[in-house]
Parts: sequence; structure tokens; C-alpha cells
Amino acid sequence: MVNRLTFDDDLFLRSERVLGIPVTNQSVWRFDRALDTAELDELAHRLGTGRLGRRVVRGAVPGARARWVPSEAVPPVAVRTEPVEDVLTWADAEAEKRLDPVRGPGWRLACAPTAAGGSVLSLVVSHVVGDGGVHVNAVVEAVRGVRAGRPAPTPVRWWDDVRDAGGQLLRAGRGVLRAARAPKGAPLPPGTQTSRTRERAGDETPARPPCAVFDCDAEAWDVAAAARGGSANTLFIAVLTEILLASGRVSPDAPIKVSLPVSTRREDDDRSNATTGVSLAVTPAGGRVTDLAAIRAASKRAFASAAEESPTRLLEPLVQLLPDAVVARTAENSPVPLCLCSNLGELPREFAAPTGFPATSVMMRSLTGGTSPALLRARGGGLTAWLTRTGGTLTLAVLALDPDHFPDARTLRDHAANTLATWSIPATPW
Repeated sequence: MVNRLTFDDDLFLRSERVLGIPVTNQSVWRFDRALDTAELDELAHRLGTGRLGRRVVRGAVPGARARWVPSEAVPPVAVRTEPVEDVLTWADAEAEKRLDPVRGPGWRLACAPTAAGGSVLSLVVSHVVGDGGVHVNAVVEAVRGVRAGRPAPTPVRWWDDVRDAGGQLLRAGRGVLRAARAPKGAPLPPGTQTSRTRERAGDETPARPPCAVFDCDAEAWDVAAAARGGSANTLFIAVLTEILLASGRVSPDAPIKVSLPVSTRREDDDRSNATTGVSLAVTPAGGRVTDLAAIRAASKRAFASAAEESPTRLLEPLVQLLPDAVVARTAENSPVPLCLCSNLGELPREFAAPTGFPATSVMMRSLTGGTSPALLRARGGGLTAWLTRTGGTLTLAVLALDPDHFPDARTLRDHAANTLATWSIPATPW
């Protein structure tokens, strides 16, 4: 069976190829000891011969979806010998290294010693090649020595592409008809604050959005959440919305739209991207967001709606057929989330110990290249965050997409640290 690119795969590919905005997923492990380079070489080999070992081949017929084929490129581990003083600066530099999902490789593994006597490991994967689920599964399978998810070298003849193009046209037509009849979903409360696109103007200098990372005491986090009738996830949502409130990015007088990614990945699922999203409104009270029970109830309703076929999803086959120029014009005016919370939960034991012994903490995040202050302002974004749990540590990574309210990493870090302190959560910045 030919493994064709999904709508989301195609979207990330066009973002990189047409708009010059590559999106990558990165994991960074911190260890309290040195890493063995031979073990890292073996890990890289297994990653390259697993589900990350894929690259894109475009269809030979207009309308045919591109397909995945095996990639023979296994990049060597980038080993730095000089100790790293600032782990985040090093991680940022690794995330900016160019990946190529078409020619391969679409991923990169790097390590370095730290000035504190430990070590750090980074895995960066093009979002075209895989979402967070693929990222985690690829490492787990590599540690277990399992080869899975790699595309089969299936021969494709021209009539296979003709057949796929015809199928896409049929799916697009059906999608348009069904979208016209599909319910629009439950609306958010009137006056809910969302991201708003603006005319692109101002500083076009390439800029890296600021990021702040904290290792938090997991037990204290759970205690704080339970005390307010919530869970670790609802406290995560509250913390992020309160950082937005502290910065002045949102008003305390209206509900705030929060976006939540939802995995649609099934067992033995070889899709590169299998994620959808839902949203809910969080209402501040007295400048705070402390009613976690209300957030928990709203989250359950939102997650229950993830299985519904929205009009947007039904139109995906049509969008995948559109030429690059049309997609580019549409994407340029698309807003990014005001507040996006991606809770990755407890990381699998093998993922937390990719070389055999466990990391002290693991940070996961997605990064967008090709940005500038003008582009960020035009997209109207706010904050995007990821939460992972490794043993007794919760690692919170927050990326700021608003250059006016979060002009630098220090401003973001201070707002985040103060918010965590109000919840009595001990946190150590990276």
C-alpha cells in the first residue's frame, strides 16, 4: 500500500516550501552524567532505520498526493566537546539547523556536555516527518530495537497517481457537500478573546520567539491542582492564561480562548501527523483563573467534540488539491492560537532514558522558523506551551509569539516564574 501524505503533512510541507516557514519538533534531555558516543551512534542508526527514515516524493500527476518513501540518510550525531553554559541557547541553535523532508534527512540528533558536569541531548524532527506522537514512538521503538513505521519501498506507476488524483477529486467533492450540511459546533461565549490577524508591517528582521523552560515539582503541581478541584492539565491551562493576563496581552474582563491539541493516532498508525484540535473558553475572575473545576468540565466537553467531523476537516481534501499560490495567500492571513496548551503527559520510560539511564528532565516543544516581529504581529498569536512529566518533575516550556507583550526571554521568564509562585509551585528555570 502506498503511504500518501495526509492533509496535515502537506500543510507543514507547504509552509516550509512555499512560505519559507519550517516547523520542527524538538526534545531536549538533561542528564547528570556524560553520554556514551557509541550508544548515541546506535540510537541514531535505529532512528534512521525506523519511522523517522522517510522522505517525500511528489506525485507525477496533478492532483495526486505526494507519498512517503524510505530515506537512506542517517545523519551522524553532532557531538560538541566544549561544555554548554546555557542549555536553551544551545537547544535553540540546534533547532535552527536545516532539515530536508524531501531529500532527507528530516531529523537531527546532537549532544553536548554541560558546565555543571552533566550532558544534554537534542532530537529535532521536521513536523512534516512527524508530530509529537511520531517523535515519541520513534525513540521508544529505537530503544526497544523495534523497526516500525518505515515506509515500504512500494513501486508506484503513473496510473497509481492517476487513480489517487481521481480519488482526491471525489473526496473533495464529497467533503464540500458534507461540509455544507455539517453542524458548525458549539460556539464560544460572546466576547471571547481570540487571536486577531493584522496587516503585516514593521520590523521584518528574522527573529527567534522567546522561550522559557521550567522544571517544576510534580507533587506540588498535583496538590495545587487538587486543592482547586482540577487536574494537572487544568492547572496547566490556568497557568498559561494567567501568564497572558499578567503580561496585559488579554483583558481580565472577558473569556479567553484556549486551544488544545488532541491526538487521533491509532495503534499501528503510520501517519506522520495525526493530530486535531479543540478549543474552550476560560473566564478570569478578579484577574485570576482559579476555578479549575469549571475548566475541567469545559475540557471534557471539548475533548468529547474531537470525534465530530467539523466543516473545516471535511474541506481538507479540497485544500490539498489547491495550487501553492492559493494556499500561500490563504495561509498568510491565518491567525495562530492565542493560547495553546499541549500536555504530553507522563513520558514513556524508554523515551525518558534513550541511552539506557533516565534523564533528570525532558523538554518538548515545537518551533517555527522564518519568523519576524512583523510576521508575529500579523498572525496575532500569544503563548504556546508544552508540559511533560518525567518521574517527580514536570517540565513546562512556554513560547511567546507576541513581540510587544513578550519582547524578550527575560520578560517571559519573569511572568512565568511569578505565576508559578502564586500557585506555590517550586520551579527551576533552565
